[in-house]
Amino acid sequence: MKTSTAWLLFAAATVIVAAVTWPARSQQPAPFVKPVPTPTYKIFPPAEYDRFYEGDLTIKMVDTLEELHKLCQIDNPKLLACSQRNQWSCVIVMVRDEVMRGRNWTTGLLLRHEIGHCNGWGADHAGERSISWPTVHWAHPNARVRL
Repeated sequence: MKTSTAWLLFAAATVIVAAVTWPARSQQPAPFVKPVPTPTYKIFPPAEYDRFYEGDLTIKMVDTLEELHKLCQIDNPKLLACSQRNQWSCVIVMVRDEVMRGRNWTTGLLLRHEIGHCNGWGADHAGERSISWPTVHWAHPNARVRL
């Protein structure tokens, strides 16, 4: 009898503590929510181009946007990566990850986009597909793997 009474008291105390602290917990922001100005962005290639590239692929990372613009020969203030291809190979030029993240993109997202171009997707971005935030393609800095 004493054990069941103690157990009931413990259970009741636990419920009371949970009920008292619950509102405080529910008002705290989620730790890994990333605010973005718009809920969707178009970035992914059409499904027929959204696959591994089977040719000879070179990826060149550059430190600055100026170097990227020079190598890509494109003067677009939104440019973070570009690609050039022929029937045998493809070269992707990208700014380093920290620069991309400063503009709310990641290397993974831009690489997927540029590999679509390596697979033959046109520069007009016809059929570009959206990505919605929040997304599994972006992790909060506290949740990212560190070397």
